[in-house]
Amino acid sequence: MGGGGLRRLWPALFLLYGFPFQGAERQPSRLVAPLSLPATVKIRVLTLFQPRSVWLHARKQPAPLQLAGQAITLRPGAAYRLEQAADGLILWQGAQRLAAGKSLTVAADDVDVEVIGRKTRLRRHFCGALAIAARQGRLQLVVTQSLEAVVASVVNAELPSEAPLEAGKALAVAARSYMAGHLGRHAGDGADFCDSTHCQLFLGEQWMRQGATGEASGKLSRLGQAAAEQTAGEALRATDGALYPTYFAACCGGRTTTPEEAFGNGTAPHTGGGVGCEWCKGSRFYAWTRQVERRALAKALLPDAAATDDLRIEVAGRSPDGCVTSVSVISGARRMVLPNRQFRHLAGQRLGWNLAPSSRYVIESQGETLILRGRGFGHHVGLCLAGAMAQARAGRDYRAILAHYFPKAVCAPEKSLKPAPRSGASWGALAERERATPPPPSQGRRP
Repeated sequence: MGGGGLRRLWPALFLLYGFPFQGAERQPSRLVAPLSLPATVKIRVLTLFQPRSVWLHARKQPAPLQLAGQAITLRPGAAYRLEQAADGLILWQGAQRLAAGKSLTVAADDVDVEVIGRKTRLRRHFCGALAIAARQGRLQLVVTQSLEAVVASVVNAELPSEAPLEAGKALAVAARSYMAGHLGRHAGDGADFCDSTHCQLFLGEQWMRQGATGEASGKLSRLGQAAAEQTAGEALRATDGALYPTYFAACCGGRTTTPEEAFGNGTAPHTGGGVGCEWCKGSRFYAWTRQVERRALAKALLPDAAATDDLRIEVAGRSPDGCVTSVSVISGARRMVLPNRQFRHLAGQRLGWNLAPSSRYVIESQGETLILRGRGFGHHVGLCLAGAMAQARAGRDYRAILAHYFPKAVCAPEKSLKPAPRSGASWGALAERERATPPPPSQGRRP
């Protein structure tokens, strides 16, 4: 989810992304499940910043770029500002206007991209190709990279660098499968995916952040590179060879669920039911408790609520597996029912994104205080990252980990539609053996 590991990234990523590590819900795309893996994917980056201007810095050697057909070379040590203008883009060096045009392209390996806000400065480095254009009053930056390079970056961002390699490999397969099955999710923005947890957290090759809390930095770890390299071309597939509808979340809280249950619009015919998971019990998100003042939460959900109203906030609906589907807000004679996704967004936006980390929770009233008790972090669908790390530490390989969370899928290279477990056992036997082996009482470090 970035360089340096989850514990060191936690404060920085809350500031960078609001709801980190699978907090945002990845809704299934209504796409036909493909058979093949793409060679490259397009990621829209810096999406949550929506910048009007960025700085480009050449790295160790001059960096040639193209702006509206004009060739310009950026010199190392100099800073170049690219800003949105009424007619497209303008590139500046200090007070000198160098060029203007509709779009800019540059080799991403050659430059660092920097965004400077009122209180935060963020610098990122990518590989592949970088294209920048002006769209709807903001700069739109799209990085095109090989699928395997993106997989490495996703593993690096989603797991701490000291996570077991087998957990990283399980995530690499899941992330590769997710991307291959959801290409074009942000087609309207000229990209396949965004770089936030709405899709998959993507920090690139290296990043640095300076803000009120100090400086943090990270770069692509050996974990991400090794996980991608050692599973290259492998994806989860259904029995007919189509890519399996794959998701992952930080912690399932004891049981995973299906895309249909979590998102309400899953259409993939191969999706099975959720599975039990005792492996993530060591995570601090396995069970959580939050509290909030009743009127503060009501005001966040219903800004025009009168201070004198009798305010009540209650769970209004649940899915069969216990996930909250809707929340009711009662203010005097008014009653408003919010979808859970909207409730979590409004509450998080105005009161902090950690108020409701997942969709399995209850709301208890204690005077003027509301207590939220829940389990898990994220949408509960698919691979549980906390559980995967615990299983890897217990000696299970990535295929056994995937068999636990995706018992109806096979992990296969692109050129083979049949499962090929390294042990020589059948996929069904692996899954059965995994289910028959209970986890130790206490597993793994907290993620």
